[in-house]
Amino acid sequence: MNKKKLVSKIRKTVQGGHVDELFKSSDFRFLLNYPNFIASHAVGNCYNPEYFIRISRGIYKLKEY
Repeated sequence: MNKKKLVSKIRKTVQGGHVDELFKSSDFRFLLNYPNFIASHAVGNCYNPEYFIRISRGIYKLKEY
């Protein structure tokens, strides 16, 4: 699955109320094959686009646009 589709699916899942506003990668079954996707796209990782904000180790929330 490409990056934009994964981010879109994560956004829809969170905004739809299926997952809490603060979430872990393991909350999304479709990320089982991409366990580091959220961490690698969190604010502060200068090599990838930033879609998430790291709250604490392993806990994230969506970055607002």
